[in-house]
Amino acid sequence: MSYQRINLRSFPLLWLLLVVPFVAVVFAQESKDNKVALPKPLSKAAKTSAEYFKSAKVVHLEIELGPKELDSLRREPRKYVKCTLKEDGTVIGKDVGIHLKGAAGSFRGIDDKPGLTLNMDKFVDGQLFHGMDKFHLANSVQDPSYLSELICGELFRAAGVPASRVHHALVTINGRKRGLYYLKEGYDRTFLKTHFGNSDGNFYDGGFLRDIDGGLQLISTKKDVKDQADLKALNTACRVPVAERFTRMEKLLDVDRFISFIVLETITWDWDGYPMNRNNYRIYHDPLRDKIVFIPSGMDQMFGDPNGTITPGFQGLIARQLMETPQGRTRYYERMAQIMKTVYNVDTLIARLNELEARVQPALESVDKGAGRDYKNQVNRLRDAIKVRAKAIDQQLAKIKK
Repeated sequence: MSYQRINLRSFPLLWLLLVVPFVAVVFAQESKDNKVALPKPLSKAAKTSAEYFKSAKVVHLEIELGPKELDSLRREPRKYVKCTLKEDGTVIGKDVGIHLKGAAGSFRGIDDKPGLTLNMDKFVDGQLFHGMDKFHLANSVQDPSYLSELICGELFRAAGVPASRVHHALVTINGRKRGLYYLKEGYDRTFLKTHFGNSDGNFYDGGFLRDIDGGLQLISTKKDVKDQADLKALNTACRVPVAERFTRMEKLLDVDRFISFIVLETITWDWDGYPMNRNNYRIYHDPLRDKIVFIPSGMDQMFGDPNGTITPGFQGLIARQLMETPQGRTRYYERMAQIMKTVYNVDTLIARLNELEARVQPALESVDKGAGRDYKNQVNRLRDAIKVRAKAIDQQLAKIKK
């Protein structure tokens, strides 16, 4: 349903009194028909996490592990153990769940500079870190700017696609400095409720080089559809003949968000994301709307090819099958043009990078003087790529219009 703007200045008061109740009724009926919940006030946890990510302070996190826990992480790095967590010298969590994270390129052992996942309420109910029960400490070994996931996450969220927020922290493990990390919001209840108004739906981890037809890992659910029936239905819908495919997919997939998702994955050239490589993504089935939503993750290798094509060979099944439909292609190009005008503003992005550089550089230099001195060069690489990418996309869109 679409609505045109009304110039209220030209309306007599009587007409205004008649129109307003009518519009209210129409919107209420639409919400009822589409199972869209009315916006809910932010929870206390959501407000607390929002304030934390607005802060410019780089915190110091100290992690204390016992000998048995250290040995366990050496032998079984993905298995949770208990730790004590301090922030700027104050204990903020005891018996906090912790395990190592990272794929082939970023994984480091516990005695090196490990990537870490911390689960505040794994062993203690109700324990939170600034409103979050789960967060990640990314070692950023594949992104010396420490800013790629932060800046790209802001782009996705500005375009209406859920993405984790990012901050920074200096990390010490058992008294030994491990360096600068970027702190990434976990996909916990606060994250889901913030973006969807609920956390009851099926939440899936895309895993490594796996698509929706490969049996994804179910991370969490509560009274939602069973046996991955949501994914199976979408898998079936995307394989029907092209003439009916878009309509079938649109009933199950949040198409607007998905198109924004694949557009931004292309703009930021996320070669290791879902559309191009079936990797680094999550999926949420929103039970209120009965729609599937794709969520980006692991955006630490972005803008690898600033001159890359805007029509890459998508390997992700849903992206590829949607782009084979005339409706999907048309809306993809239209949305890309719109995002380039309203979201991907080069001057705004550069100003944001300048602000973040001033925050991160002193913290990095405090633990690694060489990296601190070279930091401007790393941020400049990102600045240059953002500028080049804008020109490349504008030129390609102009050719498509012709």
